[in-house]
Amino acid sequence: MTIDYRIRNIVIAAALAAAAVLLTIVYVSSARKHDATQKQSVTVYTVNGNYGIGTPGSKIAGHLTALTVTRAQMAPHTVTNPNQIRNLYLAQPVYAGEQLSLLRFAPANQQGIRTQLTGTERAVQVPGDENQLLAGTLVAGDRVDVVANLKNPNNQNDIQSQVVLRNLLVLQIANLKGGSALSRSPGSDHAVILQVTDEQDQRLNWVLANANSQWWLELRPVKKPKDDARSTTTFASVVNGGSK
Repeated sequence: MTIDYRIRNIVIAAALAAAAVLLTIVYVSSARKHDATQKQSVTVYTVNGNYGIGTPGSKIAGHLTALTVTRAQMAPHTVTNPNQIRNLYLAQPVYAGEQLSLLRFAPANQQGIRTQLTGTERAVQVPGDENQLLAGTLVAGDRVDVVANLKNPNNQNDIQSQVVLRNLLVLQIANLKGGSALSRSPGSDHAVILQVTDEQDQRLNWVLANANSQWWLELRPVKKPKDDARSTTTFASVVNGGSK
């Protein structure tokens, strides 16, 4: 009984020793293989200029410099082929000379409104109350006009009502009561982001600053929208215009 017990312990110890030797051999072999892999040469790409968030990868792909480095010198998820970024957009800025990493990019559907802006187009956040912004009615993709009551700076009794901007695209809706990615505007629980040109943005900014909240968005039709001839409405025109 005692001899069998001792033999069993010897066999177990021998097996453990053999396992330890095997694990050491595997570890050393793996480490050597890893070191050899880290010394391998690979081609990575650096950018030739500075690019901001939202820049299409297709634009950057044509302005890269190929660079040969070891795997140990590669940045995480380095771009190894310009085609990898052609359908992506920058989610973080990149700067001239740095290795280009796929971690800086995202698909178009993760870029939000940035990918909808080109050229002179701008995105502007407009705060207002639920009536001004058609809360509960407007959705992203709608088109709106801006109508406002404006006072003549030289004659406060001269008040005119007119459509000051037409056919603006609604990019995003936010209810700031619920906590939104959009910043809270004082005195307002609602906001929309509109697409405007830089010239339209100047007129919109003037209206928001000077119309004393006497402005509203009006929803345009989806099918065959038309506009009346441009006109200005005053007290006299309302009284004398009759109804149509």
